[in-house]
Amino acid sequence: MALAACGGGRTEVAFDGGSYSASAARGETVERFIASARPVSAGRAGAVRAAEHAGKRYCIETFGSSDIDWTTGPDSDPAALPVAGDAVTLEGRCAPW
Repeated sequence: MALAACGGGRTEVAFDGGSYSASAARGETVERFIASARPVSAGRAGAVRAAEHAGKRYCIETFGSSDIDWTTGPDSDPAALPVAGDAVTLEGRCAPW
């Protein structure tokens, strides 16, 4: 279950019984993005799902599609995902065509 707040920037979402603050920002090109969610301490799986949600939202808002080629994504080994300052970070490229 996801619960999103209105407006841009960070979004509050709920996954796996935890509440997460998630956002995605443009990377080196408009197709590329970096998504993050915190706090991982509320649950790693939920934080990863929240960051994935932020990435999909970025692609939908930018290109109208949630198709993503993940560089570091939700299917990566959870233990290998970058975590810093209680936030997990995913990276990908919107692939609308």
